Amino acid sequence: MSAPLTTGTAMPPALPLTPRALDVAAERARTPGCVTGHHFNAAGAALLASGTVEAVIDHLRAESLSGGYEAAKQAAPALEAVYARTAALLGAAPEEVALVESATAGWQRAVSALRLRPGDRVLAARSSYVSSALHLLSAERDHGVRVELLPNGPDGAVDLEALEAALRAGPAALVTAAHVPTSSGLVEPVAGIGTLTTAHGVPFLLDATQSLGQLPVDISAIGCDLLIGTGRKFLRAPRGTGLLAVRRPLLDRLAPDAPDIRGARWTAERSWELVPDAKRFELWEAAHALRLGLGAALADAGALGVDAVSRYLSTLAVGLRERLAELPGVRVTDPPAAGGAIVTFVIDGLDAADVQRELARRRVHLVAVPAGHGRWDMDPRGLTEVVRASVHVYNDRSDLDALVEAAGEIVQRYGVTSRGAATTSDRPAAFPSGTGSASPTTAVAPTATTVPLATTNPDTAAAPTAPVVPTAAAAVPAPATPTAAPAPTPASPAARSGSPCHDAIVVGLGVHGSAALHRLAVRGLDVLGLERYALGHDLGSSHGATRMIRRAYPHPDWDGLVDTAYRAWAELEDAAQRQLIDVTGGLYAAPLDRPDPLRGPGCREVGPEEAALIFPGLRLPAGFGAVHDPRAGIIDARETLRAQLTLAARAGAAILDRTPVVGWEPNGDQIVVRTAVGELRTRHLVLCTGPWTAAQVPSLTSHLTVTRIVNAYFAADPTGPLGPSGLGSFSVDLPQGLLYGFPAADGRGLKAGLDTGPAWDPDAARPPATGAELALLTEAVAQVLPGAGPVTESLTCLYTMTADRRFVVGEVPGAARVLVASACSGHGFKFGPAIGAALADLVCGTTRPDLDFLSPARLFTGGAR
Repeated sequence: MSAPLTTGTAMPPALPLTPRALDVAAERARTPGCVTGHHFNAAGAALLASGTVEAVIDHLRAESLSGGYEAAKQAAPALEAVYARTAALLGAAPEEVALVESATAGWQRAVSALRLRPGDRVLAARSSYVSSALHLLSAERDHGVRVELLPNGPDGAVDLEALEAALRAGPAALVTAAHVPTSSGLVEPVAGIGTLTTAHGVPFLLDATQSLGQLPVDISAIGCDLLIGTGRKFLRAPRGTGLLAVRRPLLDRLAPDAPDIRGARWTAERSWELVPDAKRFELWEAAHALRLGLGAALADAGALGVDAVSRYLSTLAVGLRERLAELPGVRVTDPPAAGGAIVTFVIDGLDAADVQRELARRRVHLVAVPAGHGRWDMDPRGLTEVVRASVHVYNDRSDLDALVEAAGEIVQRYGVTSRGAATTSDRPAAFPSGTGSASPTTAVAPTATTVPLATTNPDTAAAPTAPVVPTAAAAVPAPATPTAAPAPTPASPAARSGSPCHDAIVVGLGVHGSAALHRLAVRGLDVLGLERYALGHDLGSSHGATRMIRRAYPHPDWDGLVDTAYRAWAELEDAAQRQLIDVTGGLYAAPLDRPDPLRGPGCREVGPEEAALIFPGLRLPAGFGAVHDPRAGIIDARETLRAQLTLAARAGAAILDRTPVVGWEPNGDQIVVRTAVGELRTRHLVLCTGPWTAAQVPSLTSHLTVTRIVNAYFAADPTGPLGPSGLGSFSVDLPQGLLYGFPAADGRGLKAGLDTGPAWDPDAARPPATGAELALLTEAVAQVLPGAGPVTESLTCLYTMTADRRFVVGEVPGAARVLVASACSGHGFKFGPAIGAALADLVCGTTRPDLDFLSPARLFTGGAR
């Protein structure tokens, strides 16, 4: 049998020659998930390193640009390097390695290739995983294979003397064990098993799913013939990656029962040849992006060195096991032969699944393992389920402290009584949301299904409202008339004992702040939103009924962010189960000699005649042209704010309104936020303070100008040319300023405004629109909207303008972990959900180079201050 081997350019070395020192702080820094909580599920699916994520995304981008086949050809050397890195990890030859979709897929192909026959004996350790056990039991029932369970010794591991006796008792077709089971921290004596199977000439299949990446695994030193593993656990690779290693000479004797074009050549009408290496067990169709992610993760593992990782993880696990064992009511369930990175325990009187949910409420993430995932192991030990915690290089002492403290709290609140059982009144019914001790800024308050928005003067109630924490069943309801938020007076955050350090505090809950709050909350962060006035107040830049969305911009720098914005709005509508955008199409007109005309994806230029056909209600002046954007539309601004705040609260965010922030300052790795009622602490601060941005970031004062803007409604027949049938969203660049507006569609008439006005102090009183302001606006409206009637009502708002009319989004120069978002200059609302997602990315350590053109650093000489 023969087949051509894949060739390509020179591949990078499989592994660095000298492992780097294990720097836990550095590992945490390149693991974005560390900011979302305390993660103890490396034995399930570990947190990915940022480099691994980038490797996957880079290849997906390549596929989108050049096609899947072409991208695979370009990536061939890197894909081939994955085999070398896998082989180096396992102490195998590259040709003995196959890449598969999961450990179970590798198991099934390997065992099927053994062609077990009726009467064949399979000696299986009790540590075997559920999927492996089910496959063996199926072979026993359907094909007459004999499955014999190996007994454990007093230490809970395979009894090697019993194994030797079983091997002496008669021929065996296979011995199999899990290096580390799913249900405990047991480490099987795999080298001892390998010694015995080698002596008796019996194939040994090792399930290294739970050990690869946390323990040294050398296939030759162990003496196993077949090995399966997965990428998603301690190797920190993406889900959907797995590996199968088959040592020679066994490899040459095994053939898959269902050959694929990847592993065989069809040589004639009724014959084929297998490739000479382990790729015979692969499928041609594979997720190349995920495999490259596996390669990046393997490179990291090699750079750190498995020995160093193993020592660190074992030390963490030993400490965690000891500390949990000291808690009354907590019982560690690992057997004496436990080691490595996994710790299992139960809390007396409570279901493990309930413990898992309650820990998750405290941002401690691990899993409950039911007996159905490991009956051969758990049933003899009398366990119906266990709580499993597993550590990795991104865990540190603070994570262990959080888990132990949370477990202690659960025991104290829900644990056993003096008679040994949880009381009926104290025991949670699946721990419904809202139970448990309340933290200072997440105290459970009377809840509603929506976050109310104020419709009254924001200064009528000076006390902050209680934090909004909805019930688990809370949902965004159908539109309703908003009511003023209640205003009970909570205790000062600074006065309460044990004030926590939040993952993030968002200051300012207009469209961008509420979007950031929502996006941070759904990622699992402990996040608090602060608003200086009542929610939905009319003193800033996010109030009112409608806003415009369009793709037409003068510079292509905006195109990517515009596309991102449209996707973000679709996601928000889906989450809120509500339409927030009415697509009307848009016309954006300007003099033909304008130096920077609008353009954009999907937009096209139209002349006055065609513009009149598109929007009969709009008349362009002589010498004007327009850009037509068929996907432009009108945003329901009020419902957007309500939806984002409600979704944020439902995801666990706490909200305090009527709570002005009077200052902030870095303090070590935290940031102290001073409010009118006390101090708060956070790891990340997000400032979305609109017209008050310069007050929070004084270095921006000379770069931001707050401007008073007037909008008005004009009498118009909604069934005529100024209604939706004859008009959509529009703007016209006139001598009076940029006139913009919407058709008469909501019963209030045609809405229009000019984007010019006087500079304004945001803390100053803001009187109604003056006669002169309305006269200027009326003049502009009459020039291009001849059917408009008189002004029926008016309102004012504030724009925060930069000289280049670009936003200011990014880290405050000189202030690590402090982000500012002044998505301003009169066109920022449309980007609200996208800016919120970008801020969440930045908080979580994900770079956003697409926002570089909005960086605050651009405003300062030398790029930063």
